[in-house]
Amino acid sequence: MSQPLAEPTPESARPRAVIVDDHAVVRDWLAQKLESVGFDVCASSATLQEGVAAILTHGPDLAVVDNRLPDGRGIELCRQVSVVAPQIALILHTGMISPLEESQAYEAGVHRIALKSIQGEDLMAAVEEFSTRRREGRPDER
Repeated sequence: MSQPLAEPTPESARPRAVIVDDHAVVRDWLAQKLESVGFDVCASSATLQEGVAAILTHGPDLAVVDNRLPDGRGIELCRQVSVVAPQIALILHTGMISPLEESQAYEAGVHRIALKSIQGEDLMAAVEEFSTRRREGRPDER
């Protein structure tokens, strides 16, 4: 993780997002949802290792991360990213999560946990919360 982080997005530009999910259909759906509310999805990946690299390469404002990846847990990805880039808002997007995992996620630097659903209500609420904080100049609040 020694590669430099990309420059942050200027406040006037469209915010950038990276998606990390092992299912291509979910990545495409997430990209459509994020783009529909003004995000530029600059990268997506299917594994923890690829996700960390994409996030550190692109320096997004927001990363939406699945918790169950083929090579590890999204919580671990969030931990790695938050150590070197705490300004990136991290949303853990998962089908289910135990109370212990929830606690571990917040300790790892996750800003919000969004449960997966057909309509994506929880995810969109998390994205709207991030967007509102960004407009108000406080995007890194947890």
